Amino acid sequence: MNKISKLIVVSSVILVLSLSFLFLTVNKKMQIPYISSIIHSSISTVNNAIGRPTQFFSKQKESIADLIAAYDENKELKKQNIDLKNQLAEKDSLEKENESLRQSLSLAGTYGNKLFITGLVSSRTPTSWASRLMLDIGAKDGVKEGMLVAANGALIGLVDNVYSNATNVKLLSSSDQFTKIPVKILAGTSNIYGVLVGYDTDSSTFIINQLNSTETIPEGVEVVTSDLAGDMPSNVLVGKVSSVKTSTRDLSRELYIKPAANFSNIYSVLVVGEE
Repeated sequence: MNKISKLIVVSSVILVLSLSFLFLTVNKKMQIPYISSIIHSSISTVNNAIGRPTQFFSKQKESIADLIAAYDENKELKKQNIDLKNQLAEKDSLEKENESLRQSLSLAGTYGNKLFITGLVSSRTPTSWASRLMLDIGAKDGVKEGMLVAANGALIGLVDNVYSNATNVKLLSSSDQFTKIPVKILAGTSNIYGVLVGYDTDSSTFIINQLNSTETIPEGVEVVTSDLAGDMPSNVLVGKVSSVKTSTRDLSRELYIKPAANFSNIYSVLVVGEE
């Protein structure tokens, strides 16, 4: 018998004896000196080796479950926060719209002999923010082309195009294709007349020229629309004189007018016409 065969035989005998001792010790509860102790120690070591990973993964399972619960809770809180922000934004928008309507109604109350049509801004795109906006009123409500449009208590533009249920307004905060408007400067005891001819985007002011008087015009006096042309409602507030530019000829003076209306926040308007 060669060495390999002997080794196989010896190993087989040791394995059979070990399994026999294990069976007798565990199932029959026999106590074999030294061997029983070794077997029990080995079993305990194996149990500990198997049990520790099991305990570890059990604890990790609880941690993962807590993490998932925290994630779901955080997700729900974020959703509630977004909903709350949307509600606050809507509330702020409604408050501004109501304030704008109150100013429009107050303006209407000061001119009892004019035609006033209230409307809301239905569309104002970023690309034409300074030049145009759309209203939710139209020809069915009595709106006509050329009528003045006021918001926040003062003039903001003119009706450009009228449809059955909508109106396009050309704002005065744009220097493109500016429509000239006759105005009146309330300077002291006399009135000075001129023409609103443009908008200076650098200083955010209106420009008035073609004045009919050389009288001194102080800063801070009010400017309103004039009916000298015959087809324009008068006394609608435009703004206040912020500076006067004088050339060698006094009649060629230019006035720079700070608009009384806020062009950034326009929610409701008042279309003004003659009855």
